Formats: sequence, structure tokens, C-alpha cells
Amino acid sequence: MKKKVVILGSTGSIGKSTLSVIEAQKEKFEIVGLSCKENVKALNRQIKKVKPKFVCVFDEKKKRFVRDENCTVLTGMEGLIEMIHTNPDIVVNAIPGSLGLTPTIEALGSSKVLALANKESIVMAGRIIEGYVKKNNVKLIPVDSEHSALYQLLKKTNRNEVKSIILTASGGPFKDLSKKDLRKVKPEDALKHPVWKMGKKVTLDSATLMNKGLEIIEARWLFGFDWDRIRVVIHPESILHGLVELVDDSFIGYMSFPDMRIPISYALNEEERQPVGIKSLSMDKLLKMTFYPPDLKRFPALKLAYDALREGDSAQICFNTSNEVVSSAFLERKVRFTDIPLIVEKVLETHPRIPVIEDIECVWEVYKWAKAFTERLIKERAK
Repeated sequence: MKKKVVILGSTGSIGKSTLSVIEAQKEKFEIVGLSCKENVKALNRQIKKVKPKFVCVFDEKKKRFVRDENCTVLTGMEGLIEMIHTNPDIVVNAIPGSLGLTPTIEALGSSKVLALANKESIVMAGRIIEGYVKKNNVKLIPVDSEHSALYQLLKKTNRNEVKSIILTASGGPFKDLSKKDLRKVKPEDALKHPVWKMGKKVTLDSATLMNKGLEIIEARWLFGFDWDRIRVVIHPESILHGLVELVDDSFIGYMSFPDMRIPISYALNEEERQPVGIKSLSMDKLLKMTFYPPDLKRFPALKLAYDALREGDSAQICFNTSNEVVSSAFLERKVRFTDIPLIVEKVLETHPRIPVIEDIECVWEVYKWAKAFTERLIKERAK
């Protein structure tokens, strides 16, 4: 029997890659639901191809542009929740940003497997999500290439033997720019990633290294290691995706060609490996791997992420929210590229400190505060 799959954010890069994996393994899966924020043109092409029973357009004004009358068309967050509750076997959450938190919570109570690409969910509510996973006996399988790598490595490793876990980062398009030149970076420059093809938010986050900061916090909640046992190394080739350092000072690592279809297939197949049909990793590539430590003076995002982990739950919410708001302001040319970490740092210095948050309403209250305060700082900087 085919497994029923709902893909949230199906018109984004992860959503498209998920559809590609399922097309190659169509004897295993049935797509019952698709969603987009506003790109109905792309959604219509997907509907025509896979014929889902449900679709959700987050922007209600765009509902009338859906061309298929044979599927149920839903809108807004209520529509996403309703689609999640159609009893799928697998929910793929590829919605970018904090918008993905509520669907994550809902999916943990309504599906057998959550394939999670929305890292912001765990950054904002890691403690709560950790509780839901244990309570509902749901598989949460990360789709990020680095977290998928660590997830697989740690499954084969005695945790008592683990000294630290190491996330790799490509370094983004500006890894060689001076601090002075970083001030001149334009949005169009920041949206050109040297390795991965991704959506605007994650591409910009990769350029600032905020994405890796978010992944540090995500790793803490996914794998249960304290902040001082989670490390980052710059690896421009993006071939080695994760490393586990062992107590005898040896390392084990996970390597693959940089293609998101590999971790997506692993998650969809519930930790079983299947042929994906992508380019093989050639040995000559392995001879060109380079590694070096991140420069926290030019890219302070990683330091801010560690600060947020030490501060507690509210700081992690503010780290995510402030970055989300100020990154949008940069894309709208309201602030400089180098203003992004400066404003996030100011929010972390000022935020209402709540070390432990176990209520989702409290998460959203802190989110609202951080959003409003960040918007105020942006306006003040623009004067």
C-alpha cells in the first residue's frame, strides 16, 4: 500500500525536490496534499501532474486562480491544519520561516512521520516539540542535509562515546570578502549561493551564516547535546555534511553529493535508503575538500546563536524572529547587510529573559515582542 504524503511548501526548492523524489519512487507514495503561499501558477502545474485530493493556498486572495476543480481547495493557516488532519502517513514541512511552527505542531499529532525542513520550528519551540515527539510517538526526521547526516551518524554511534558533533557550512558567497566590503553587499548579490539552489530566506541566511546559527540551535534540540558540544567548520565544497567527534579523538563523517533529494528520500522512506538517481560523488572531488574555522568577526551570527542557547528558550525565539524581520528589511533595501547581526544582537541584549518555555502561547508572545522591537530598531536606523 502506498504511503500518503502531504507536502507543505510544495512550490519551494525543498517541495520541488520532494516531488522529484516521489516521481522516481511513485510505486511507494501517493501525494494527497500540496500547499503554497502564493505561487498558484507553479501549484497548478503540480496539481495537473500529481492530482492531489487537497491543496492549500495560504493567501486567500489567490484561491480563485486554482484551476483544478477535482481537488478540495483550502486557504490560510486553517486550511493547512485541515489538510494535515486528513490522516496522511507522512507530512513534509518545507514552509520557510516562523510560519512553519503551527503546521509542525499539528503534524506531530496527526501523522506517523514528520519530515522536517522548517528549522525555525525547532529554534522557536524546541522544548515543546521535543515533548510532542515523545508523547505522540511520532518519527521526526530532519531534512536539512547537515542534520540528516548527524541523525544518521548518531544512530550508529554509542552516545557515551561522542565528544562533540560538527556541522559543516559552505561559507556562503562572501566567505572571502573583507568586513568593509560586506557593508556594500546588495540583495541580488546575497541571493546567489555558490553550491545550493534554495529559496530567498535560506539563501540570505546562508550568506550571513544565520542559517548555520539556526542549525546550531536546531541540533541542540534534535540531538540533545549542550551548546559547547556543537561545533561548526567551514567546508566550501559541501561534500562532508556532518561529523561526529569521538572521545578517543577520532572522527566519523557523512559524505554525499550536495543534493537535497538524498536526505528527502531518507526521510520519506523512514530511514531506508533507496536509489535517488542523482549524480554520483566522484573521487576526484574528495581530493579538493577544504576546511577552516568560521570568522566570527566578519560573520558574528554563530556567536549570537551560542549566546541564545546559553540564555534559554526566549532568546532562541528572539534570535529567529529578529533575523527573520531584519533579513526581510535588507531584501527591501531598508538596512545594510552588516546591520542584520547588529540588530539581532541588540534584540538579544534587550529581550525579556524566560529560560524555560513550555507553552506555545508564550512562544508567540515572545515572537510578537521580538518582531515589534526589531521593526522599531529598523525604523530608528533608517532615520
